[in-house]
Amino acid sequence: MNRVGKYAIEKDMDETELLKMVLELPDKDKMLMWSEGYIDLVIEKLPKYGQDILVNRKDKWEDTKAYYQDQLDNILSKEEIKMKMKSERKEFALFVMENYKEFQSLLFLCYDGNLKDVDLRKFVYRRRYGQRKNYLKK
Repeated sequence: MNRVGKYAIEKDMDETELLKMVLELPDKDKMLMWSEGYIDLVIEKLPKYGQDILVNRKDKWEDTKAYYQDQLDNILSKEEIKMKMKSERKEFALFVMENYKEFQSLLFLCYDGNLKDVDLRKFVYRRRYGQRKNYLKK
């Protein structure tokens, strides 16, 4: 939890000071609050006139998350992937690494049956900020 989140849970917090802290945060840190799941707590503590700063961004990130969820559902609905999910993990891993490299972390979570909403949020965050640039991979 970043300093804005920690400040928001204090009992003697000032909502104007919290708004000032939110305004000073870079977009990357705001998205990190969303991906870790405590942005609603911060929004709730902000004054009414300042809440839309984070609400608008949160809606945008939720739309992005829904887009990736739709893509993942589309991949999982294919007959070929259904057959590979029934096979051994090694065979599934080779297939995923060859065909769906960008979704491999989510597909492995689906294979294990452990995909959660927070995993999708973290995936969206990593796609936006955590991934190395393509020209650095070579």
